[in-house]
Amino acid sequence: MGAFSWLKQARSAAVPVIAVAIVLAAAPGAGAATQQPVDTRSMPDPGVTLYDGSFYAFSTGGFGLWESTAPIASGPWTAPANVMSTSGIPAWIDTSAGIWAPDMIQVPGSGEFVVYFSAQLNPAAYSGTRQTPASGARCIGAAESSSPKGPFTVQPDPVVCLKGYGAADDMTGDPGNRVIGEGAIDADPVIINNSWDNNTSELFLVYKTQSGTGQATIRMVRLDPTTNGTGILGDSHQLLAAIPTGSGGSYQFGDTIEGPSLLSLPDGWFVLFVAHGNYGTCGYSTEWFKSQHPWSWTQAGGTTILSQSQDGLCGPGGADVSGSEVSGQYRLFFHAYAGGTAGTTREMYADVLTIGSDGYTPQLSALAPA
Repeated sequence: MGAFSWLKQARSAAVPVIAVAIVLAAAPGAGAATQQPVDTRSMPDPGVTLYDGSFYAFSTGGFGLWESTAPIASGPWTAPANVMSTSGIPAWIDTSAGIWAPDMIQVPGSGEFVVYFSAQLNPAAYSGTRQTPASGARCIGAAESSSPKGPFTVQPDPVVCLKGYGAADDMTGDPGNRVIGEGAIDADPVIINNSWDNNTSELFLVYKTQSGTGQATIRMVRLDPTTNGTGILGDSHQLLAAIPTGSGGSYQFGDTIEGPSLLSLPDGWFVLFVAHGNYGTCGYSTEWFKSQHPWSWTQAGGTTILSQSQDGLCGPGGADVSGSEVSGQYRLFFHAYAGGTAGTTREMYADVLTIGSDGYTPQLSALAPA
């Protein structure tokens, strides 16, 4: 296999850290974009993975798993194609609603490709003792294939869901600030080199819990590779929360905190990218946190890295880290509104991501479309 042949492996591989940082140029003014999209089609919440010299991108859309491919991050990208198998869709999924934020990984050991996705829960599919879902609650499912191009077969039970719906992770352990009855979205699978326990490679899933009140959280659970990542090892735990900041109903991180993407760096640091604010506005932006342990994060330790004021793009969010075939680099994919106007098509952008000499500070340089 070539460089970073495991999907998402670049998040945990021993990628050399370069001392000379590449920095995104300052925006000439709000609303004046400093870079161009690598794909002008609708690509909200891109989940992008490098495998065997090709990039594979999934995005939020209609029902199905919509995949695009490209030989390099800057494109050209193929038109999205539905690679979800149409047979055996489990009853817990409401097929009248679209699929949100799919993301793919290759499971260590088995070599199977798994796409984690968020689907609207169909409460009528279950009876008996169960948690009552909030309106529009979603759960995280998994679809498997022996090829990164699919077809992907949806597994019978959700991976993350409310109690009583057959999920491996029912979010009952360490509920933290999670709003009971709300679902889970924005799945981010990642392989972490466990430096604190014999340097083993372990598979994790980071995700957001929904909340109609703004009190969203970011959680993580360890996945069981012997079940192709559909089972879990231990309970999920809260990493961050959009906690209230006062009696007026305002919340830290604006309206919400979501779209997590975790990067495991070779010298023991972890960087967690999240979106915050209202995704329907130009004020939606991307923030990063650092930690030396994947389960322990400082709530107020975030730093904005993508925003309209910094790079001139409208609502840059939904960021996802992928590997790169260039030593010392990663790629950061994200979406922003076309033409600098909220409510238009959310196009896909790609930046070169490098790490500063301190071993953890992410720095960006825009990629020009091919």
